[in-house]
Amino acid sequence: MKKFFVFASIFLIFLTSVSAVEKDLFFTLGPKLMLNTDDHTKSAPSPVSYSLGIGGDFWLKNNVLIEAQASFFTNYYLWDGERAQPAEVENRTATALSAMIDLTGGYTWKAGESQKHLLSACGGLGIFARHAILSNGVNPDDPNRDTKTKASDDVSSINDTFFKDLNFLYPELAFSYSYILSEIWKIGGEFRTYIPLGSLMNGNGVDGMIFSLAFKLSYK
Repeated sequence: MKKFFVFASIFLIFLTSVSAVEKDLFFTLGPKLMLNTDDHTKSAPSPVSYSLGIGGDFWLKNNVLIEAQASFFTNYYLWDGERAQPAEVENRTATALSAMIDLTGGYTWKAGESQKHLLSACGGLGIFARHAILSNGVNPDDPNRDTKTKASDDVSSINDTFFKDLNFLYPELAFSYSYILSEIWKIGGEFRTYIPLGSLMNGNGVDGMIFSLAFKLSYK
């Protein structure tokens, strides 16, 4: 849990300290799909979570964009004896309180005669901060059907893997569109794809890759 709050604090400090020519505060809402390539086992098919996010756009000179964002959501997990796996509700052991913290940089194009259409492409790093707790309805002493370990021990094992072997680092690409409604409001959407660095390094390929689509509302 301490690591979760450390990452959140770093994000807030960055968000409030960046000096830029123009700043926008924005909110996002939308689904995130986490790719599960091991869904032929008792783990869940690639789960979809719905996230709520907050962040800031900072425009530097020459349309250079710096963006910081944190989106919050939850997932169910189980322990298979070696790895934390996404779980369906009937097989869940833990509920992970999750925050994806994005720090990206890129470029913005202004389109249209009125220059009210903004297209942005960014790249950067996502920090996937997660903390698992025992799911509602699961008792600490409930046995794992495969490993025979207790549910409380499985939760500890799940938390250990979240910050092990770079499982929290996700290089990312982001694309967004915004339309300028007024001097203070913009509306649009964004798409992000997150590459699981830890999974790639551990030989599990793109297992855990995340695709995110969100509505975006900005306020100056």
